[in-house]
Amino acid sequence: MKLLAPGARILASRLIQVAANAAVVLLVATRLGPVGQGHYSLTVAVGLLVASVLAGGQGLAAVPHLRRTIIPARRIWEAQILWVGAAVAVLSILAAFTSTAGPARFLADHLGWPTGLGFVVAVAVLGILLFEIFSYDLLACGRLVVGAVINGFRAVFHLLLVGVLILLGTLNLSGAVGLVAVAQVLGGIALVLVTVTEIRRRRSPKAEGAQAGPDLPETATPLRLAGLLARQGWLGQLSAVAYFLLLRLDQGLLEHFHGAAEVGVYSVAVYFGEMLWLLPGALTPLLVHSAAAAGSSTDRDADSLRAVRWGFAVTLLAGLPLYFLAGPLLPLLAGGAYASSAGALRALLPGIVAFAPGTVLAGDFIGRGRPHWNTQASLITLLLNIGLGLWLIPRYGAVGAGWSSSLAYACGTILMLTRFLRSGDLSLADLILGKRTS
Repeated sequence: MKLLAPGARILASRLIQVAANAAVVLLVATRLGPVGQGHYSLTVAVGLLVASVLAGGQGLAAVPHLRRTIIPARRIWEAQILWVGAAVAVLSILAAFTSTAGPARFLADHLGWPTGLGFVVAVAVLGILLFEIFSYDLLACGRLVVGAVINGFRAVFHLLLVGVLILLGTLNLSGAVGLVAVAQVLGGIALVLVTVTEIRRRRSPKAEGAQAGPDLPETATPLRLAGLLARQGWLGQLSAVAYFLLLRLDQGLLEHFHGAAEVGVYSVAVYFGEMLWLLPGALTPLLVHSAAAAGSSTDRDADSLRAVRWGFAVTLLAGLPLYFLAGPLLPLLAGGAYASSAGALRALLPGIVAFAPGTVLAGDFIGRGRPHWNTQASLITLLLNIGLGLWLIPRYGAVGAGWSSSLAYACGTILMLTRFLRSGDLSLADLILGKRTS
């Protein structure tokens, strides 16, 4: 693969991010206890969901236009900034709404929120939103490593902040959420600054023969351009929302049937399991970039096949020892209150390993301008996860949530692999043994 060098740098940054995130999870979990950890995990999930909805597909839709220089990067960036401004207004309204009597009581009962925490969550959402949109711009412009490097530094900085509050003896739910907000906003600002620098540096002429077309007219105002990007990107963004619900809706079901403490126990297993996806995820931005480039479909498919095999292999190699060590490892690191997390992690790991190819292919689908393929797979997998969760979670708690998610992840990978192989007229042998480039 021609992108091996940047892939290695992204992987190195991801490994740093994995280690820092694992340390944060353990420190917060041991300090807050299962109930507090459950509230913390649900709060972070709410923030990620809101950010995914508010992103509006602005980053996704911009990828092919920036990659092929159909529309000047500066004009797309101006439209995206306008969209972020509108999102800030929406976040302000939502934060104020969480402080009114009814919502405040509900959030206190189910998420443990004190009055005013909604404003802190809104700040965290803004930081996540900046990353959600502008990281795609940098990928399209060829800055493949920047997002991963900033994420690595953000994770380390977050860990340092958590350590400071623990040493001061002041880490509680509000403090933990506040640190998420600080880390996310600073990371988002850093990403925006790099994006601005890239846009000022970039003076590429429009690609030969490229036409903006009626859907993205060259004379459109930033407001109209933002609307057009939203129209083109909403279906792909729906995939991100559905994918997020696939990952976190089981925690909502757990809270409903078993309470926040069970969510806290399960969330430790989830965080450790999902960290494995950061490894194949190092290949995703490479495929977003390479698949968006005009060129041989044979070479593109060969790169994607190779990435799928590597992504699966590295996740399997990391997952096998974690499966066998989960029993003694999690209680040792997180404390005896989380001993039952081991069973949930063992239930999750087969699906997490199985879904590694899907994590890689998501980038291929976005890059080739087919984000709706991700949407279709995510929605079907989400519905399956809901059905299995309603059956297994009331009976088996965190372990049932693990198995419902694991089975759904495996089915999601089958759907995505089938779509990919059919689109390139590829066989199962091509997937397993490789396909020769042109």
